[in-house]
Amino acid sequence: MAKYLISIVAVLFFFSNCFADTFTHRQTGKSFNGYATQIKRHNTTQVRIENKTRPQYLDLGDYEIHYNHLGRKNKVFTFSIKEPVDLICEAEAFEEAILLAADHGPLFILIEIDTSGGRIDLAKRICGAIIQIDNCRTVAFVNGGKFDGAYSTGAAIAIACDELYMADNTTIGGATLVSYTLSDLTNVRRRRVRTSRRPYGRPIVEKPIVPSRPDDDASTLTTYIAALAEKNNRPAVIAKAMVDESIEAIEVTEGGETLFVEGQNKKATQTLVRTWNERGSLLTLTAAEAVHCNIADKIVSSQRELLAVLDAAKAGVVRNNDCEKAKRGFGRARQDFNEISPAITHLKGRSEELNRELNMVESLTRGRGPLYGYRSYWYERDAIERQRLRNELLFTLDRLILNYRRAIQLANEYLDLNADIDSLVEGMNSAVAKFEEIRRRPPM
Repeated sequence: MAKYLISIVAVLFFFSNCFADTFTHRQTGKSFNGYATQIKRHNTTQVRIENKTRPQYLDLGDYEIHYNHLGRKNKVFTFSIKEPVDLICEAEAFEEAILLAADHGPLFILIEIDTSGGRIDLAKRICGAIIQIDNCRTVAFVNGGKFDGAYSTGAAIAIACDELYMADNTTIGGATLVSYTLSDLTNVRRRRVRTSRRPYGRPIVEKPIVPSRPDDDASTLTTYIAALAEKNNRPAVIAKAMVDESIEAIEVTEGGETLFVEGQNKKATQTLVRTWNERGSLLTLTAAEAVHCNIADKIVSSQRELLAVLDAAKAGVVRNNDCEKAKRGFGRARQDFNEISPAITHLKGRSEELNRELNMVESLTRGRGPLYGYRSYWYERDAIERQRLRNELLFTLDRLILNYRRAIQLANEYLDLNADIDSLVEGMNSAVAKFEEIRRRPPM
């Protein structure tokens, strides 16, 4: 685990120093405008150069690189994280789409966030995709909506971006006011819901995190979000207090400098200014407080104002819908799978019933075998019934196999279905074996 965390910090440090638009050769002084892509070849990186149709592969270590809008396309690619992060397909779509967007050379990538949190492992994948963008600025905008903020793992995603802006009525941190019905609360798996305080009749939901593996707990998120904060020169203790209730974040001054430290680490030479949260409670910041604590860069009222602040008022805004498409695709897949599952159960039961009837008829037919070459009426009747049962059984098994194949295909394509693929494969193989055995049975 320690080795893993060290590698995270190293990667964050490297990525935080790689933004570029104007390239100046360290030895020759020759410069040009353009942008680097994520495409690598050995020790070189593909660079798109202004007024050149073909990219070049350069060792970026040979250049002094300065970020600006020169050489970039006058576009801004936007992504939205507007619901709890709980689907693998959505995280996969985000990973792929943001890399492709960065390679198109936009002015920056804008990620609009309004979420109550979600699975830690998926949030880490999204954060990882963001910090891998070493050729384009990433900007988070907590713009409000259903949840009016970015909470828990959503806060980690916002902090992972190079810049963070918030609407005035939003908050960021570990707790938020969320309206839940009784059925909603019963469907929140493995979440810790605290309802002791009910302002405005709505429960406070703290740490809406859904771990998927034993190691994806709050402690790993604490270290991870601290590394994300330090990457962008944000106070790590404030970030940690958002996801770890054992952290008490305080603001102190020392030698005229304002610092944010853990309460237990306060020195005698430091003067306490404010206790931001007490141990046992998660830290949640308003937009103004987030700016004061250097978590957010600025408060803006809208996307239009944000674009103006970032000198992109005249840029074309390209909205990426890949995550939404992935969620819709999963919705259709879940509906198909929910229809296939009972069909498999029915066909499996029917095939077993037909197999028993067929075995019984064959046993009777053998007992009524022809005497001296003469086929009795009963023997002929049993032979006709046997053929009918055999054909119906083969047809049922064929349908069962087709349903198994479709279910396996969906389960492999959408891991969010949480289907037991091994069990499905075993069931299909059993059906195939039975189909071949029935088909090869000799005539009576």
